[in-house]
Amino acid sequence: MILNIKIEFIISTYNNVRDLELVLEGYLYQINHNFSLCIADDGSTHEVAGLIKKFQQKNLAIRHIWHEYKGFIKAKILNRAIETSIDDYIILQIATVFQYQISDHKNVASETTVIIGVRAYIKKDLSEEFRQRILSITKLSNILWLLLKSITGDISKVEQVINYPNLILKPITQAKPILSQFGSNMAISEKALFKINSFDKDFEGWGYENTDLLYRLDKLGLTAMGTIGRCRQFHIDHQMNKRNPNGEKPFKQKQ
Repeated sequence: MILNIKIEFIISTYNNVRDLELVLEGYLYQINHNFSLCIADDGSTHEVAGLIKKFQQKNLAIRHIWHEYKGFIKAKILNRAIETSIDDYIILQIATVFQYQISDHKNVASETTVIIGVRAYIKKDLSEEFRQRILSITKLSNILWLLLKSITGDISKVEQVINYPNLILKPITQAKPILSQFGSNMAISEKALFKINSFDKDFEGWGYENTDLLYRLDKLGLTAMGTIGRCRQFHIDHQMNKRNPNGEKPFKQKQ
């Protein structure tokens, strides 16, 4: 744990206003409000800026970092967001998820560890019910409802996002396989990100920019640690970008 830590969530996005609105709504329901947000915008239209203004008026501390669209160059806009942050601890996440309990991250924050938050997956039909406001995202804090939706097949990996009591959390964690490759948010000290010069801007397209970042953090001496039942997220169903087929060769060369 790092005492008196200042946290900033950096959320990457591109022209997905509807899901970004769900993400930002999630932050309105946090128990701990001592955090800030940065939207790292890979060239969206003015609608994203309008949405951010709406949530700023709801007292969310949000800043907006934008650059002109020139293809998928998320690594560059994330670097600008990290470079201009004034906080101690950075949590990187994508804009198609929303998260509860920022206090979890504060409790496990470490300068020597990359904390990987796990996620449950909300299937297509249920995702649309959240998007259309048929359901409120506050449903996701109801364990009995989550278990029911797991049984009906509407949400998968629910066992990863249950807020287990501390007494039984350790044996549950030991019983599960290593989760560091399956997370959806990464928490890293800003100091460590500066030491490795953040993301490698040579990577364009999706996939290898995160792999490369974790590789270099490992070489710096930071251990990646998955967290069952803590630092959790819920992943809205959406069309996935294809992994950059040309990313593996330069990644291996850089290794």
